Amino acid sequence: MTNAINNYTGNRATDRGTKIMKPGQDMDKNAFLKILSAELSNMDPMGNNDSTQYVTQMAQFASMEQMGNLNTTMTNYAAHDLTGRGVTLKSVNNEGAPYTGVVKAVTTQNGKTSISLEVSENGKNIYKDFPIEDILTVLDVPNYSTPSINNMNGNLSFLVASAFIGKHVELSEKGNNNENIKGEVLGIHKDQGVVKVKVKLDGSEDIQEFTYDKVISVTANEKISNKLNDIVNSVKA
Repeated sequence: MTNAINNYTGNRATDRGTKIMKPGQDMDKNAFLKILSAELSNMDPMGNNDSTQYVTQMAQFASMEQMGNLNTTMTNYAAHDLTGRGVTLKSVNNEGAPYTGVVKAVTTQNGKTSISLEVSENGKNIYKDFPIEDILTVLDVPNYSTPSINNMNGNLSFLVASAFIGKHVELSEKGNNNENIKGEVLGIHKDQGVVKVKVKLDGSEDIQEFTYDKVISVTANEKISNKLNDIVNSVKA
């Protein structure tokens, strides 16, 4: 009488090397190929064999391999899409709370995928690696201070400030007479991302630099306006 096999803690493969699968486990393409190879090696060459069955099995094997490759590609794509998102993990910190942070990198090595997470530990932000299977929840973390947005804002400020060249400006900064500094803008430039204006102070040849945000009013240069008025009057005469 044959007894049912209920214990799988012994041998993990048959005498021919085929991996023993537990109930409910999926068979991979290697197991499928071994079964097909065993079937072909034990085929009776003198028997009446239908080659159509083997062609069908090979087609099924090719289809299964393609599906496996597609599944791997989609899994890797989904994993790398986690970069920049907030996640909560099964793993807990020293206080017993689940790790929560922003995914900074996703790495796949030897078939294993891990994430590099920026977490707060002992008051400091550090990077720790965790298996991707530890992820419990995923949250979108919008970042409105990214370098691209900062660069866009800086370029916009530079463009606005460039319109001040040749204009008369009043600044929020006080001069020696405790009045707002006034003068003509001679040029602008960026210093470590900060837009600055070069101003020739009224009543002197002194040229000083001020940050763009100190400009509180802009008017047409009086000298240029007077010259334009003189030209207009001479034409009328």
